[in-house]
Amino acid sequence: VASYIEEKTTILRNECGKEIANRQESIESLQTLLENDLPRIQEAIKAEAIEREERDTEFMTGIQEEIQSMHSNFMEEKKSSDETSEAMLEMLREMVTRVKGDIEGEKKERELCEDTLLTLLEETC
Repeated sequence: VASYIEEKTTILRNECGKEIANRQESIESLQTLLENDLPRIQEAIKAEAIEREERDTEFMTGIQEEIQSMHSNFMEEKKSSDETSEAMLEMLREMVTRVKGDIEGEKKERELCEDTLLTLLEETC
């Protein structure tokens, strides 16, 4: 019985030793992986962050340029519209002045005709 227990104990110790060796090997493998790959992963993350920031900067610059272009176009259109409106207003003013002059001229002619007719009527009566 004692030899049976000792045999089983030896087998159990051997299995525990193998398990300990396997776990130690796994730990060393993970540690090597972390030591080798972690710096490379960190560098890749840094490079990606820098690239993303550059793209964001380019994107913002493009948006700002587009906004500036749209603003310039808007201001040109507004200036053109204002100039056109001012020209049309000036033409209307000139037209009103001309029409008023024509009306005044016709009024004076009518008054002269009326005076002439009144004079003729007075002379005939």
